[in-house]
Amino acid sequence: MLKAERASLIQFVLLFVILNTLFLLTLSVLYYYYQKNIYYELRQNSMLFYAGKVYDNIYSAESVEEMRRHVIKDPRFEIAFLDKHKRVLFASSTGFDVPIREGIFEFKDHLYQMESIEMKSLHTVRYIAIRADSIEPELAKTREAIYIVLIFSTLFMTLMIYTLSKLFLRPLRVYIGKLDRFIRDTTHELNTPLSIISMSLERLREEELAPKALKHTERITVALRTISHLYNDLTFLTLYQKTRSYTHTIDLSVLLKERIDYFRPLADAKKISFELDIHSVTIDADTEKIARIIDNLLSNAIKYNKRSGTISVILKENALSVSDTGIGIPEDKLHDIFIRYSRFDDANGGFGIGLNIVRMIAAEYGFAIDVESKIDEGTTFTLNLTPASH
Repeated sequence: MLKAERASLIQFVLLFVILNTLFLLTLSVLYYYYQKNIYYELRQNSMLFYAGKVYDNIYSAESVEEMRRHVIKDPRFEIAFLDKHKRVLFASSTGFDVPIREGIFEFKDHLYQMESIEMKSLHTVRYIAIRADSIEPELAKTREAIYIVLIFSTLFMTLMIYTLSKLFLRPLRVYIGKLDRFIRDTTHELNTPLSIISMSLERLREEELAPKALKHTERITVALRTISHLYNDLTFLTLYQKTRSYTHTIDLSVLLKERIDYFRPLADAKKISFELDIHSVTIDADTEKIARIIDNLLSNAIKYNKRSGTISVILKENALSVSDTGIGIPEDKLHDIFIRYSRFDDANGGFGIGLNIVRMIAAEYGFAIDVESKIDEGTTFTLNLTPASH
């Protein structure tokens, strides 16, 4: 699986898992409070029912002692009777906390139900209070069940979406594999004819050619260098993961002038002129990789420039910028231009790999790339040659 595929797959799975987890958490919270209300209502109904039975049984009592004898006991509840000042007259257990208000409420880890009552003869009794255990144990079991369901649901959904994503990506991977094989085979087949044409052109002497033949030779040179640039990109892309880097100090100004001279016949064919502001800058890197960055920036500046346009190349203060006066790039496509096989102008052809190579090499050395573009005004690529880690 390619690095880009793996990154996309991980991002998709993570996004799905996060959204699915948020959805399950929302359902879990709603379920938790639903269960809490049910437990609360069941406990309240039980307490009210018990209080009613006790009240019916002691209604005719004429003394606290008689009332004590007629109290119905229930292991789930404790009961107390209070006077009008809420002082305890009788309690089924010691340490019965005095309720703070009427109705049902939680107090000191217990659930209380206190109601006012009227006795037939014993008018000192004004309130009946029931105390029960908190519903926290039931809620703890509910939370535990929710946690287990959440964990297993998340694991299951993660595994499922990962498996399905790989299945859905398989046709795309097959297609990309075929495309990569096609590029690799094409690169191999181009090597021999390009070498023959290049050697044949080198043997021709300009002074021995007629003006018309010289013009044809110049056109062949332009075409050859265009194809050679594409060949070099395809070769680099094919062998990138297998090729070792050879780092040494590069005088970037010298390399930049060499590559400009190489591409000058292509620029001359479109009557494009260069404006150079090149200062001496040295970096530690692989010459071939830095050359690939320069070649692709120059190639794009020529390819997408207007006829009789201008290319501005500035090298100073550890930054390289290449500007053209071309067609520009739509704003909504600026973030896609570095994606492999992405092309924003079908009229100029190409495989859509040049800027992807630029980004790959820049990322390897920690160089930042900035792009500014305006439609029908031109585009500027700026490469910060100071590694981001510095």
